[in-house]
Amino acid sequence: MAEIVVRRLLNPTEDEIEQAAAVLNKAFLNPPDPFFHSLTGGKPRPRYFGPPRTYICAVAVWFGPGTDILETEEQRAVARWGEFVSKLTPEQKKWRSEYFIPRYYDAMASCIGEGTSIKSWHLDLLGTDPEHQRKGLSSALIRAVESKAKAEGTMMVLETTNDPNVAYYQKLGFVVRGAVSIVGSGGEITLTSLSKA
Repeated sequence: MAEIVVRRLLNPTEDEIEQAAAVLNKAFLNPPDPFFHSLTGGKPRPRYFGPPRTYICAVAVWFGPGTDILETEEQRAVARWGEFVSKLTPEQKKWRSEYFIPRYYDAMASCIGEGTSIKSWHLDLLGTDPEHQRKGLSSALIRAVESKAKAEGTMMVLETTNDPNVAYYQKLGFVVRGAVSIVGSGGEITLTSLSKA
């Protein structure tokens, strides 16, 4: 088996951002992720990023203690948040701001405790190129942060929307803390919150 190299990208190049986006795009569309299916009404618009073969095969997006997703202008710029939001329909924008975001934060508070997410290592996205799945890449990305979390005495938290992922995280020692139903234009999904001390 080839050596797995985990590298933290603090100041990713444009090429690295494109490669990471390509991996996540492939990972969440093949097979279709329930959350994205629900969000897009079952009609995701696949988008190709980057070169045909990438050297980044798996991506984890973690937010460390004291940080939250898209809280800074720099985070929004790197994530191309403006580009994403510009492609949402008015109905999707309304659903996101008036339904999903409040429901998500209420679910986090009820499942793992008020303020726990911001005090923890929060796994926002984890995806492996389907051609490279089952090689230990995602586990290596989790273990890299787990060692930091243990040294800090900090919890790790995450959410997922499919049963195989719940089972996968449980094998890695995560515990289900609760679940909530989310309804989107593509149907209803279950958002399951997990944590590991």
